Amino acid sequence: MEEQKKKKKLVRKIIGWVVYVAILVVLIWAIPKVMSYALNTDYPMASITSGSMWPALKKGDLVFIKGAGKEDIDIGDIVVYRNEKGFTIHRVIEKNEQTLTTKGDANNVNDSPVRYEAIIGKAVERKNKPIRIPYLGSINILVNRSKI
Repeated sequence: MEEQKKKKKLVRKIIGWVVYVAILVVLIWAIPKVMSYALNTDYPMASITSGSMWPALKKGDLVFIKGAGKEDIDIGDIVVYRNEKGFTIHRVIEKNEQTLTTKGDANNVNDSPVRYEAIIGKAVERKNKPIRIPYLGSINILVNRSKI
């Protein structure tokens, strides 16, 4: 009788862990999918990998990105765009008909003009400041560095 109770307890524990892991996997898979839908972009989060946007964004910050087209972008917005090296997240300093120019807040030189088609989106802001989670982007930086 005592042996059966121990087996039932063990089975319950195993089932509990399996359910816990299943919920965790669903959350890890679902959160980015839901955020992509809600923020209207395939890339709802970005890790800051350099100090070029200091002090607004620091290396290791995780920022949220919402989809944005030409009409949604203004001078002063922080945008993410695709380039030959990957992605860049910098502030818009000039808008033209076909391109926009960006610059990192801590940089001395403007970036080359970017076509609007390369824009992934712009940083989600609250009270004119980008929403960021300090240090959480460092995990992504470490994972990607180990792939090199």
